[in-house]
Amino acid sequence: MLILAIDSATPVAGVALLTEEKLLKEEFSNYKKTHSETLMVMIDRVMKECECCLDELTAIALSIGPGSFTGLRIGMATVKGLCLAKSLPLIEICTLDAIAHNIAGTRALVCPLLDARKQEVYTAFYDVEETKPRRLGQIMACSPEQFVNAALSLAREQERDRLILLGDGFYSYRDYFHKMLGEKMQAAPLHLGLPRASAVGSLAIDKALEGDYADPLKLRPLYIRLSEAEYRLGKGEL
Repeated sequence: MLILAIDSATPVAGVALLTEEKLLKEEFSNYKKTHSETLMVMIDRVMKECECCLDELTAIALSIGPGSFTGLRIGMATVKGLCLAKSLPLIEICTLDAIAHNIAGTRALVCPLLDARKQEVYTAFYDVEETKPRRLGQIMACSPEQFVNAALSLAREQERDRLILLGDGFYSYRDYFHKMLGEKMQAAPLHLGLPRASAVGSLAIDKALEGDYADPLKLRPLYIRLSEAEYRLGKGEL
């Protein structure tokens, strides 16, 4: 099995190539350039340096959101084009699931957070006692205050005394979370704090083994809420 994993759901761009037994190569960029500038270059470099071609792939895995509307569209257009051109299976992975997969083997409640702008975050809560994350409840778009209230309530219900926060939504509201959560809160280490294409690929392997593939023609980003254009259209402003 050979999986090419791609993530562009946030300002981070990531590409990884992996098998069931080994991560062959991963590229990660979180510096200035747009995904339209970097993503195809990274894919090409990863494939060439591993001496692989697209025809050898078992599937391509994509992080489908929630996240940046522009980043999601760029990643989706790229992957759909590759899958349709080469008749490759496509595997969809929730971005929050992938971020939660950076942490494993702890009783802490893992809380990935993505900056949704408009003073909101995208979030969900995870049990990561085993190797793979298990989502507890629904994905939400909410204010930092609503997140704190929900996290503390679930932590009490689940009898968990620590919360691990990670993702760019944590960094955007770090001071507030420190103030409200105090010693209950633990931040993920820097190298695990953002989406990783290797985590997308790791989760995709299980789906590939189960034959759980998505239709490239029907695949849509997981937006959670309306884009600004859709919101304004609904209000009759466009």
